[in-house]
Amino acid sequence: SVERASAIYQDVIGAFADIIQKHQVTYDEYRVLKQWLIDVGEYGEWPLWLDVFVEHEIEKVHYERKGFAGTKGSIEGPYYVPNSPKLPAKCTMPMREKDKVAPPLIFKGQVTDLDGNGLPGATVELWHADEEGFYSQFAPGIPEWNLRGTVEVDADGNFEITTLKPAPYKIPADGPTGW
Repeated sequence: SVERASAIYQDVIGAFADIIQKHQVTYDEYRVLKQWLIDVGEYGEWPLWLDVFVEHEIEKVHYERKGFAGTKGSIEGPYYVPNSPKLPAKCTMPMREKDKVAPPLIFKGQVTDLDGNGLPGATVELWHADEEGFYSQFAPGIPEWNLRGTVEVDADGNFEITTLKPAPYKIPADGPTGW
């Protein structure tokens, strides 16, 4: 609602005011902060910055509000794309021939309820970078659903996904989020 959005916005501004007072921020410090905020926008890093520094708290609130039990959620991150191809419980991720030279990785497990019983009908969404750190739909020349899939577990909640060892996830160091 407009009222709720207004209340949240006012609290964000109030939190900034509290921080300024607490740390007795100077004009020089304010100018540095202001330029950094401008840089985040000019580098197009607001989605990345928000995913890295804010979304974890949103996920925590979501988990607690829903009264979930079991494994806590994890953020989707900036490279998630919905509606990836459905794959069977035992599968190989869609990948290019050139990807197949990377070291293989087998990711397997079981989705269970709180009593340890397998959950048939559950899905596991997997997406990751190739061995060079690039994601399909975010880097040119990579097939649309490369290394992306929605795996439907078997009747006992089990899955086994053959894929490749991805490059480590890195936050770009050449922009304001990495700075």
